Amino acid sequence: MTTTPTYSIVGSGNVGSALARIFARAHVNVTIANTRGPESLRELTSELGPTVQAASITDAIEHDVIFIPIPFHAVEAFGQTRPDWTGRIVVDTTNSFWTPNADEILQGRLSSEFVAEAFPGAELVKGFNQLPASVLSAEVPPAHGKRVVFVSSNSDAASGVIAQLARDLGFAPIELGRIDEGGRLIQAQNALVLRPLIEQPRS
Repeated sequence: MTTTPTYSIVGSGNVGSALARIFARAHVNVTIANTRGPESLRELTSELGPTVQAASITDAIEHDVIFIPIPFHAVEAFGQTRPDWTGRIVVDTTNSFWTPNADEILQGRLSSEFVAEAFPGAELVKGFNQLPASVLSAEVPPAHGKRVVFVSSNSDAASGVIAQLARDLGFAPIELGRIDEGGRLIQAQNALVLRPLIEQPRS
């Protein structure tokens, strides 16, 4: 990974667009891509300004940190877009809860364990998934504090990279440790999902 990571978002639905707005508001450069191509993102990128750039999926997957706000049923196919994801951090923002055949797909695994298998070589981080997109992207007045996001990974280094990015984006990150331990709490519908917590400013 480069000294300053590069970021991309693959998916421009509710969550992907919300993430793009969060990056734009924090003036952090990010690339966004979808299956319809860069031209379909022209209106969004024009609205958000120069820090958000449209690209093809082929270009987006070359970045250091790749957010995947895509439907859970599309994860496996997207993971096959390259044979080896070594050197990249994949941020799993998906939830399997609304997938009709999720139990059949998961076969007892946590959803993020399934996602990790779909991206061989990548360092997987679960995060930015525990709140609805509209809540996640809603601004919190500085006097009120910072919105909490949870981060989980089997890689301490990758968890630290995404926690620092969360701080740069204006959030208060809480690192939960391994996916099969603390990360279990942010798998829908577990204890930390839909908890709109705010870290209060120090007095």
